[in-house]
Amino acid sequence: TKSWLKIKCTRRQEFVIIGWLPSSASGRGLKSLLLGVHEDGALRYAGKVGTGFNASNSADLMDKLARIERKTPPAEVPKVAARGAQWVTPKLVAEVAFAEFTAENVVRHASFIALRDDKPAAEIVPERAAPPPPAPQSDVKITNPDRVIFPDSKITKGDLADYYAAVAPIMLPWLAHRPISLVRCPQGRAKQCFFQKHDAGSFGSHVHQVDIREKDGSTEPYLWVDDADGVRACVQMGTIEFHGWGSRVEDVEKPDRLVFDLDPDEGLDFAKVKTAAADLKQHLADMGLTSFAMLTGGKGVHVVVPLTPQAEWPAAKSFADRFARALAQAEPDRFTANLKKADRKGRIFIDYLRNQRGSTAVMPYVARARPGAPVSAPVSWSELRDADSAQLFSVRDAALLLERATGRALAGWGQADQVLPDI
Repeated sequence: TKSWLKIKCTRRQEFVIIGWLPSSASGRGLKSLLLGVHEDGALRYAGKVGTGFNASNSADLMDKLARIERKTPPAEVPKVAARGAQWVTPKLVAEVAFAEFTAENVVRHASFIALRDDKPAAEIVPERAAPPPPAPQSDVKITNPDRVIFPDSKITKGDLADYYAAVAPIMLPWLAHRPISLVRCPQGRAKQCFFQKHDAGSFGSHVHQVDIREKDGSTEPYLWVDDADGVRACVQMGTIEFHGWGSRVEDVEKPDRLVFDLDPDEGLDFAKVKTAAADLKQHLADMGLTSFAMLTGGKGVHVVVPLTPQAEWPAAKSFADRFARALAQAEPDRFTANLKKADRKGRIFIDYLRNQRGSTAVMPYVARARPGAPVSAPVSWSELRDADSAQLFSVRDAALLLERATGRALAGWGQADQVLPDI
């Protein structure tokens, strides 16, 4: 059924290499590495990794392993796992991606990433995520916290408020001080939802206003928040989604980011969206622009280009327009820059219209009003390659998202000191 979501979570950690198994395949010397960690003053067996090798890294590994051979295992290893193993002195450290630890405390579905020469083997211990800090007390009361707003997954209004309180430290750097539009679903996501961008005075003191001139010369108050209480006040009023301008309230006329929303036709394989995002990254890099990937929590991927606020909206829109249309003209079988649904048949719409004054895009770590309560989430380019959906995370993954946000994979995500190229 379409109500089910496949969620694939990947962990990363360093392990000490304690041995290896030779391959029986012709031309391939290495079958797998045996791993260990230091625990309770001793080296403990932590499983095997048998994927992630190629001709280059296998040759390098074999060369290094040959130099540290030994006759006996440096840790106690189960007989089945030890059969045919070649043992080494525990000096090399490998970074490994894996799905989880089994009941036997060994890695499952492990993949070799790289050798690490920046950490001594003696310091490699099991990594355990610290529990997220308790959310600070708020004077914003959530009424009807038991109201179910995601009926398919039984997630309540109180659950959503708790999620936003937990992720506020990693969401607010992107959401705060930015004009926002809200997707409000007062009776839940399966009922009527609507966008709201102007303040009607009903959100309380934690939600602020910024007066912005409209096209007709009039001025309207737009919403913005600067803390977790502001987000909570919006949730209290039935908000599920937060969409932000590409500029901040301090200077709404100068964008600090571009967003290219890759929106695939219905039924188009997500693998094609990932490839398209990687291609956009390369094209932008060719023009000197660094970009970052974000899973939207819907169908597609956002390619985010941070900017130093210098160019104004007409220049930003012009650049995004020309960039998207150039790609569509170069590869018309893959891309379209036309908003019409009929033009998307079998193709990906490069939505450059997010990059005009007044337009918004969903912000990082925002819940989506979709089945399963998925959330938008920043990912590294290597993580994007392994993703099989734009809905890898949900509001139930606050602790995981907090852990990821401070990890190596997302270090520096969304940050670059750059301006639009003069082309």
